[in-house]
Amino acid sequence: MGSVSFKTFLLGIALGAAGGYGVGRWLPSQGAGSAAPATAAPSPPPLAPEQMASLPAAHPPLAPGSDANEPPTVAAARQAADRDIGNYAAQMDAAAALYQAGKISDSLAYAQRACNLRPDSLDALLAIGVSQAELGQLDAAVKTLGQAVARRPDDADLRAELAYAHLRRRDFQAALAEAERAQRLAGYSERALEVLAQAALALGDRPRAKAAVERLSAVNPGNPRLAELSRSLASDGSRRAKGKPS
Repeated sequence: MGSVSFKTFLLGIALGAAGGYGVGRWLPSQGAGSAAPATAAPSPPPLAPEQMASLPAAHPPLAPGSDANEPPTVAAARQAADRDIGNYAAQMDAAAALYQAGKISDSLAYAQRACNLRPDSLDALLAIGVSQAELGQLDAAVKTLGQAVARRPDDADLRAELAYAHLRRRDFQAALAEAERAQRLAGYSERALEVLAQAALALGDRPRAKAAVERLSAVNPGNPRLAELSRSLASDGSRRAKGKPS
């Protein structure tokens, strides 16, 4: 988003409705946040033929949003992207603002448009992948995030998001392996440690889960998932003590 990496908008992890991880962690960029309140602006004018010719194939304008209750800053970000559909940064700003507003499908569409403009952008791939995961498009998310990891295998953030997508698919072995790779690259990665702990618990690997929870506590005692993971670990220990299967 402009000169700011998309990953600066990944600020935390929210507990999902089904007890898994969520990724509602994006924030609108400074550009979107400082935009003037938007009124019912007319649809953006069509691009000139020479402008259209410079855009990638299959890159049409998106249908304008119709939610009258859309926050002004979100509407402003969307309208800015629609006015300049060849502007990569504007598409990423809209994707971030829409995600934060809970409009995940719309956010995905703008992230995909950004990726059309800059197929080399890892930030755009990350935006697409986490949106797909949030929408339950888990096979697509694994594929997208796998492409990002293949391009930059030493990026702990990308690997942690891929681990999360595997976790959502209940492929716990793959989630555990990817989370451990991420954690080796960045021992302070809370995201990786959270996925690692949950995947290890699902696989019945209590020692590995316990080590991940203890490491998470050392990295950030205020982590919002720590209490829940600690309870899960204690509950697993209680079941084992009573001889019940985990």
